Formats: sequence, C-alpha cells, structure tokens
Amino acid sequence: MGSNYLYYVTEKYPEDNFVCLDALTYAGNYNNIKALENRANFKFVKGDITDRKFVDKLFEDEKFDVVINFAAESHVDN
Repeated sequence: MGSNYLYYVTEKYPEDNFVCLDALTYAGNYNNIKALENRANFKFVKGDITDRKFVDKLFEDEKFDVVINFAAESHVDN
C-alpha cells in the first residue's frame, strides 16, 4: 500500500520531497520501491519507527511538514 502511494505522489507532485522510512522486516520489500530511487523527489531511509532517537534525528534532519504512517500493528490473540 505504501509503495503504491509513493509511486503516485512522487509523480503527481514532483515539486515535493518524499521520504520512505522502513525497517524492511517481514512485511517490507525493498524491490517494491527500488525504481523510485531514480526520482529526484524520493529518498529511502532504512530504520525502525520504534527507535525514538533515530526518528527524532530524522525529523530534525528532514524537517517534515506531513507524516503518513502505513505501518500496521500486528496483534495475535492466543
């Protein structure tokens, strides 16, 4: 879902910059976004959203205006 969104917005809004943060664990697949690396308004960052220091630094560096979170919580009841 997130990769489809990124293909759409990076093409539709070439004047805006987009950063994809993903830990590339079981649900992530870099091949889904690999072709976006050629777009000037796209940047991939490998990292974990649960790492507060890492995320704080990323926010400081990138100065985001908007954040969209496509991560889904996985929960299993036993």
